[in-house]
Amino acid sequence: MKILFLLFLILGIIGLTLFIVYYMMMLMGRMNAARMLQYGRDREYFIYEMLRSAFGSDRVMKNLYFPVPTKEGVFDTEVDIVCITRGGVSVIEVKGSKGVIDTPKDGPWCQRYGKKERFFENPYYQNQTHAAALKRALEKAGITNVPIYNYVVFTDIKVRFTHNYPWLVRSDKLLEVTERLDDKLILTRRDVRNITQVIKRHKRPRHTTFKAKFRRENQRKGRRR
Repeated sequence: MKILFLLFLILGIIGLTLFIVYYMMMLMGRMNAARMLQYGRDREYFIYEMLRSAFGSDRVMKNLYFPVPTKEGVFDTEVDIVCITRGGVSVIEVKGSKGVIDTPKDGPWCQRYGKKERFFENPYYQNQTHAAALKRALEKAGITNVPIYNYVVFTDIKVRFTHNYPWLVRSDKLLEVTERLDDKLILTRRDVRNITQVIKRHKRPRHTTFKAKFRRENQRKGRRR
């Protein structure tokens, strides 16, 4: 009896220790995430890590570039984050604006923060280009009939919108949205693997990404002139 009691006691201590370690790791992760948002660090990385913790590295990717045919030729468009769920592929555009965002369905958006105003491109339409490019890449690989979702995610959980849409999400609601998609079970596990393999081909190393951003910025400056 004493041996059995000691065995249960040891197992209980081990279990409690593991629980404490797990809880501390979760707490540290949340604190790091909060610091990233507070001090304006890489917001895309924050969203990437949040989704990766829920769905795994294979199903969440960043630093992706897809070709877009135009009249001037073929250009690469950058996708912030892609999350592959059993309900389809979520193409995510990440924004870090604070304050009140004027969000008309058509036309540019406007950020009002204190006395400052800043207009910027409608991110939903911007991300439509990304979603269409990803869809073309899948179809080129013979993968069709995949639901593709366009989401615009703001990392500041206190941000307010003048108009709300199902595709406009704050970071604190993103996991709820993506997990609900994962429950739909439209795609098989094999479908998910095949989609993942195709999308991975469009991932680029970090140094290549910086070069692409620099090249794109020069192209924009050239068009302005």
